[in-house]
Amino acid sequence: MDRKQRLDLAYRRGDKLHIGDSDYLKCLRRFTIEALEEDVGRVGDITVGAVLRENNNRKAQIITKEQGVIAGIEEAIWFYDQYGIAVEPLKRDGDVVEKGDVILKLQGGEFELLRTERTGLNLLQRMSGIATLTNALVKKNTPLLLAATRKTHWGGLDNKAVSVGGGGTHRLGLWESILIKENHLASLADEGDFDVIEEAIHRAWQHKDEAVFIEIEVVTIEDAIKAAGHFTAYLENSNEVKPCVVMLDNFSPQDAGTTVELLKQKGYYNQVLVEASGGITPENVHAYRDAGVDVVSMGYITHSPRVLDLSQLIFHG
Repeated sequence: MDRKQRLDLAYRRGDKLHIGDSDYLKCLRRFTIEALEEDVGRVGDITVGAVLRENNNRKAQIITKEQGVIAGIEEAIWFYDQYGIAVEPLKRDGDVVEKGDVILKLQGGEFELLRTERTGLNLLQRMSGIATLTNALVKKNTPLLLAATRKTHWGGLDNKAVSVGGGGTHRLGLWESILIKENHLASLADEGDFDVIEEAIHRAWQHKDEAVFIEIEVVTIEDAIKAAGHFTAYLENSNEVKPCVVMLDNFSPQDAGTTVELLKQKGYYNQVLVEASGGITPENVHAYRDAGVDVVSMGYITHSPRVLDLSQLIFHG
């Protein structure tokens, strides 16, 4: 397995995020069905109840008010279907849209179209906003892989949007991959007088078959080289193809570049993947690309996105 294949195995798992997956569907329900139930409360949409008399069958369109990358089509179709609203998609995930483009055509009861309007738009706007931001950063920083983090509000939906935008996923949950962080190492240090990085990797390796990848977070160049050395020894002795990742936490671009060069000199680079995380922004991400890391994980793309401006118009007569 070459480097790109290991990188894809560890970070490109957006194909797992679809409504056929029970965990993903649970996440989708939480931010649509449950969100709408909270919105209407115990008495329902009192504006509709006060103003309208007939639940007439109507047609509607969701249009974009600015350029962007669309995400959330599959999710929106599922959501509207729960309320008897027929959907005709005119765009697919990943499509670039211009101002005025029609994304979806809807048809259903007017009460249902009005009740679901905000929740449906929230879904499409957030996912499309993340996809748009991710796509812009990916295009500027090729061939660096830009990945999500677990700093998300909408969990799997945010990860899916990053993937649609051309970025990569990270852990899809605590159950999926092993990521040894500073708190794990601090707790391990209380157990005895041993090298915590060596011991942590040793223990993690015993559970390699349970994990998609194994990763360890380090805060110094010395620890990065040490961790890579231990990963390399296990990989070479076992002929495993398990992706093993050294995360450079809050490294400057200069220190990240030095680390990559040392890994190459010591013969570890071909065995491990190198991720940079912490303090990475749209303004400095190119410096990490130039430093030679494989992937950067940016909380910015999921905790600070601007939504894509969309609107729903109902047609009368």
